[in-house]
Amino acid sequence: MDKVTLGIPIYNAANLVERTLLSALNQTYPNIEFIFVDDKGNSMDIVRRIIAEHPRRNAVRIIDQKHNQGTGAARNAIVTYATGKYLFTMDCDDVIIPDCIEILYRKMVEHPVDFVAASFVRKDVQGNIYPGGCQYDDVLVEEGDYAVAQYRYGQGKNIFVATWNKLYRTDFLRKNKICCVPHYLIDDPWFTYQVIIRARSCRLISDCTLFFTYNPLSVTSVKEQDGYTTFLGEQYLGTQRLKADYIYSLAEQPFYPGALVDLLKMSLYHLYRVCASSKIAESEKEYFLQSFLEIRFLSPRHWNFMSKNTYKLLPLLTFYALPMMVKKGLVKSIVRVDLRSILHRWFHF
Repeated sequence: MDKVTLGIPIYNAANLVERTLLSALNQTYPNIEFIFVDDKGNSMDIVRRIIAEHPRRNAVRIIDQKHNQGTGAARNAIVTYATGKYLFTMDCDDVIIPDCIEILYRKMVEHPVDFVAASFVRKDVQGNIYPGGCQYDDVLVEEGDYAVAQYRYGQGKNIFVATWNKLYRTDFLRKNKICCVPHYLIDDPWFTYQVIIRARSCRLISDCTLFFTYNPLSVTSVKEQDGYTTFLGEQYLGTQRLKADYIYSLAEQPFYPGALVDLLKMSLYHLYRVCASSKIAESEKEYFLQSFLEIRFLSPRHWNFMSKNTYKLLPLLTFYALPMMVKKGLVKSIVRVDLRSILHRWFHF
């Protein structure tokens, strides 16, 4: 059977990491290489104890990051050091079912694709079901140029943004130079964006193979509870700029209007969160206003007036065509009257 690399960035989560590692090490699939990236948190003593006591200890490699570099750099290290034909990653506070890798591998072998994505359920630290999981129908996106981008953006279908709970062909990631921004903590959006644009095929499966732990102390949870900081705002701005540059030359593709809708909507969403945050100074908000509102993009080369994406895009293009001062004034007005409840219909807060 082909080797699968299972990679986990290890940072803190000392109270949760043992169950995570055991769920990985106890997989039924026999040929797994485990790469655990030590990102200099507080849990490596626990990690080393579990490895030393486990029958699969010889299949484990620990990558020492020397100093804390963030999850982006840790995931890049996993891709760099992987020797498996396929690659799976998970976070150090989540749990996978015993036959997770076996299920994903079987689906990959049945119909080879660039990646297989499985469904998942969110739970809190007490094990109670928490809203916000992902349940796919069984879908095969067949081989073709920009086939996955057309499915996601052209047809408006869901592919969950997380890097984890997906089995990738390792050579697909390397051939397309897909990686995270090393110092970013918010690493999923950019990594998965590259995957969606470059993948020629994928498979989505209804099997639930991972339990995502809603951890109120995680970076994402703190952001959701307390609002954006300048640090997070910079990372989301950087991600939006990367996305804009990535699709700039693809304006003639059929999926492009949908991708542009996503780009512009998410830019406005992040801008709203920045401007509504009490943790960011007013002078910094002016910088973010200017930066998010001058995102570089091209209008589509071809218009399909039978497509819903066209009618979603036109209001956004109209807004972005307004003078900068008008755009800034509108955003500030929206923040002042607190339209978050209305925007919630468009975005996940």
